[in-house]
Amino acid sequence: MRRALQRIVIAVLTTAYTWPAVAEPVLVEGLESGQGILRARSGECFAVTPTHVVGMGLGLEVVSTERVRAPAQLITDFGDDISVIRVDARGRLSCGMGWPRAEPLDATLRDAVTQGRQGVILRVRDTGGVEAYGVRFVALDHRHIEVMPLSASSEAFKGMSGSQLMLQGQPVGMVLNTEAGLIRAYRQDALNERIGRFFDSQGSPQLPPSDLPIEPRQGSVVATTQTPIRESPSPWSPARRWLSVGQSIELTGKVVGLPWYQTTEGFIRIADTTTR
Repeated sequence: MRRALQRIVIAVLTTAYTWPAVAEPVLVEGLESGQGILRARSGECFAVTPTHVVGMGLGLEVVSTERVRAPAQLITDFGDDISVIRVDARGRLSCGMGWPRAEPLDATLRDAVTQGRQGVILRVRDTGGVEAYGVRFVALDHRHIEVMPLSASSEAFKGMSGSQLMLQGQPVGMVLNTEAGLIRAYRQDALNERIGRFFDSQGSPQLPPSDLPIEPRQGSVVATTQTPIRESPSPWSPARRWLSVGQSIELTGKVVGLPWYQTTEGFIRIADTTTR
């Protein structure tokens, strides 16, 4: 009873003071059941979630806090167990928030660990609504944070991957996994650095105009070596970002007569990838 009351009190406080600043959480049903956060880009709805939750992206669905379901499609993974999926939110879900501005968190998180401060993890329940679990900050590195649940209940570990980790009313991480009684999250500032450009409201991830003939090509490919996504189909073109071995990316076309695929972010060499 005491643990249940603790969760209820935490949930009420979280809703009252932090909910407006938090992205809409959703339940993600893929290879595993986990969590995700909705974000908008150029009129489309996406969700950020751990790669191990979506798996190969087959039969993906997201479920809102009001138990509204929407199909989803794996767009790409960014390494470090981070993926982005496109959500068919039309007439189903509201996805009005873009990606937040990047803010440094080093001082805040060091202070939280040093002082053993408490935070909360928000999780969408299977039955609808959001449940919050109290945690204490215990360790961090340049990409991750470790927290310990205030409650010893194993319930707190079920389907938590992808949940938002909150500190003082602000998101500071996304839960990746649990191990040996600790919860490991990817830091929000590291997440901003890794995928922030994808959600640029000005559309910077989109390709610049090109006179090259492009034939439509759908599907996705997997990088077989460390592969740059370049601004144009040339090995001397600037790299926008790099794909690590095993990362996948969605195709939008192929350059006619040249061994380059087109994606929403740039061009990749066919020789550096394999079809999925």
